[in-house]
Amino acid sequence: MTADVQKRWQLSSRFPIFRGKLPRRSRFGAIEAVQRGVDFPSLFTSSHTDPHCEPGQLLLILVTSAPGNSEPRQVIRRTWAAHEGPRAHQWQSMFLVGQSADIGVAQGIQREQQEFGDILIGNYQDTYRNLTLKVMHGFKWVAERCRPSYILKTDDDCFVNTDRLPEFLLEHNTIKTGLYAGSLFSREKRQVIREPSSKWYVSRQDYHLDEYPPYASGIGYILSLDAVERILWAAEHVHPIPVEDAYVGILAERAGIQVKSSARFAKHNVRWRVCNYRYLMVIHHLSPQEQEVAKGSMLQARSACHDTWQAPPLLNCRREWQNATPSKSWHPRRLPRSPKWKCRPCL
Repeated sequence: MTADVQKRWQLSSRFPIFRGKLPRRSRFGAIEAVQRGVDFPSLFTSSHTDPHCEPGQLLLILVTSAPGNSEPRQVIRRTWAAHEGPRAHQWQSMFLVGQSADIGVAQGIQREQQEFGDILIGNYQDTYRNLTLKVMHGFKWVAERCRPSYILKTDDDCFVNTDRLPEFLLEHNTIKTGLYAGSLFSREKRQVIREPSSKWYVSRQDYHLDEYPPYASGIGYILSLDAVERILWAAEHVHPIPVEDAYVGILAERAGIQVKSSARFAKHNVRWRVCNYRYLMVIHHLSPQEQEVAKGSMLQARSACHDTWQAPPLLNCRREWQNATPSKSWHPRRLPRSPKWKCRPCL
């Protein structure tokens, strides 16, 4: 990994990255002998109007959403998905939704799609265990119909920095092919859960190893188009599991794609200061009200903060705080004001 790539994406070498492919038979042969990969034709339905996309755009953002989450979708449309800024014509967002057993909700989705034209409806029941099918459906549709240079997958409780991400991809990103980056999990958190009562339960028949390969959190990860195509190829041969982000990591490993850990994807919302909105690309766990606040911070950061692509002061302070006193949990209000902290306060 070059120093230039490490600097631009703020990549971390904290997690070990698998290099090379394992022998197919030793890892996947037993599964492939009795089980098939994703049945892509079954995910598509002809009874719904497909969303519109402009072929060849720079970025397409896929947002997983439950049928009943109309309020989060509306808030996203008027916050970070509103086409504002100098590169607004180079990207678009799209919601991924499955089938609802509630007739009223299903009809509401149809009306919403007719009004906004930004919902891709799949032919599967919309459940958490079917999230993998939802994402695979979105990848397949985008790769065949839209073919953007990059695809960002995220959720409807996440904030995407659309003021910075398109510019970063166009002018500062040096990884043009084979890109798969996001916030990685530690090895301890990649253990396969075998407890049937857990929503992340995966049986040994579906995945026989005890640990997933390195993968990016489903809160948000970025893929180049060629990486999506290679992942789709692998999905035709690897049986899906009901843990979407782990499955993408399995497919990436099978396709020979190395996942990269980037500090620009935040798993938690800790009320970031304004200048962090010149650095972070995805922030997780925002309520509809917090989405509005985040957009205001994103716009304020345009003029209030120095235009740098490096980590702003608060993130630097956070790392120093954790390294200095690892036994204490970090909170922005606990940052010391002592001169020994070599970082300026950010707005």
